[in-house]
Formats: sequence, structure tokens, C-alpha cells
Amino acid sequence: MIILFTNKNDASKNIADKLVTRGFLPSGENEWQLNGIKMIDTNAETVLDVPTDFETDCILVLSTHKSRRPLPMLTVHFPGNWGTAELGGENKMLNVAYGSKLRQLFLALDKSNKSTELNWNVCIEADHHGPTCRVPIIFIEIGSSENEWNNELAAETIANAIVKSLDAPKKTQTFFGVGGGHYAKEFCKIMLEREIAVGHILPKYEIDDTDEEMLMQAITKNVEKIDEIFILKESTNAKQKEKIMDFAKENGIECELV
Repeated sequence: MIILFTNKNDASKNIADKLVTRGFLPSGENEWQLNGIKMIDTNAETVLDVPTDFETDCILVLSTHKSRRPLPMLTVHFPGNWGTAELGGENKMLNVAYGSKLRQLFLALDKSNKSTELNWNVCIEADHHGPTCRVPIIFIEIGSSENEWNNELAAETIANAIVKSLDAPKKTQTFFGVGGGHYAKEFCKIMLEREIAVGHILPKYEIDDTDEEMLMQAITKNVEKIDEIFILKESTNAKQKEKIMDFAKENGIECELV
């Protein structure tokens, strides 16, 4: 894994500073290292502009999270675009999802959030924004306003979770999640209750405009083999369920209403 940040983003730099206090030592210009894991200050203008041409099993980007309702939260997600690339990356292009790594980070983040007594909302988001990358890439973020981005305990909470997650994750059965809102609270709950990981997440508001090619990307662009789709029965309509179930049947993929 390679960790990327930029000193031009408050949350990004603050999390990186906390990682330095947890053992990352200078190993070159704008570079630190712990247990063979590199952390690089990319000096990118924004977190969406970080370079991604690295040979690694996973890139982890330290980032701010912004939302219309600026609530305190810690988020983790795969970047990628179900539709138009309004915030970087390529149109209708998903990245390679590393479900077991996302699960490892999410569980560590949930645990760290409790142990530091930060007690903010911790959630996974549906795939969104850039960059497009040829290796697996995950964003881990402090949200959702300047007050939170500069919160020392929030940065410490994320740094603790990252350090706990430096080792390779246990490979876990991974599903493609369909339905729900941008914040995938239902899939978070599933991962807290079951030893299973979520890969790509297609939210309800993107289902109608998503074509078969995009659905196939969600199945094939994963580190782990995807052989099951979970559809949220309470937050998808009948037509949406039928669309996904027909796709699953045509491609020999199991489908479960949850």
C-alpha cells in the first residue's frame, strides 16, 4: 500500500502529521515510511489531482469530505464515476475495488472512533469522484467542514485506524451493493454484523441511468471475485429490482434482497 496526501488540503495534511507521530519516518524528499509502507506528500493542488502511477496493491488517499449538510463524520470509499465525471476521473468509469481492504479500514475506523471517544458518524460512501486509476484506490476522509478538517482528534482517529490496517487484509467474500443513498449505512451495518465485504456501491439514484456495461464493471473490476449482488429491498423500487435481478440471472450471479 502507498499512502498519498497533499499539504494543500487541511485534513490530508493533518492526518499525515498524525501518522508521523505514529512511527512514519522520513525516507526521502516528501516521503515517509513505516514497515515498508510509503507515505508521500504529492503537493497536488487538490486531493483529486494526486498522481496515481504507482506500482502497488493499493493507494490510500488522505482527504477532506465535503457535503451539503456539513455534519461531523469520517468516511471511506472507492473513487469512481457511475455517470458524468463532474469531479475528476473519467465518465462512466469505475476503479478497481479492494473490498477486503475497505472492510479492514472501515472496521478499524469504527473501532478507533469509539476508543478515542470522538464518536462521530463513520460510514462508507457510494463510488464517486476521481481520479481514475489502474490500481485499487481508496479515499479516507474527515468531513465535512473546516472545523472538522482541522480537528486534531479526528485526524488522530483516522491515523490510528490506518496504522492498525497496514498489514494485508484477510481476503473476504465480497458483494456488489445496490440501492440506498450516497451514505451506505445499510451496507455498513451488514459489514459490522457479518464477515463479508462490500465492493462497488450503486446508489438508488444512479440505478435507472446505469447500463449493462457499467454493471459489468462493478462485477469485474474487483480484487476479489464477485459472485453475489445485494439489493436493498427497502430502498429500491420494483423496476430497479427487476433490472438488477435480470442482469444477475443473465450473467450467472447470485442475487439477494437484504
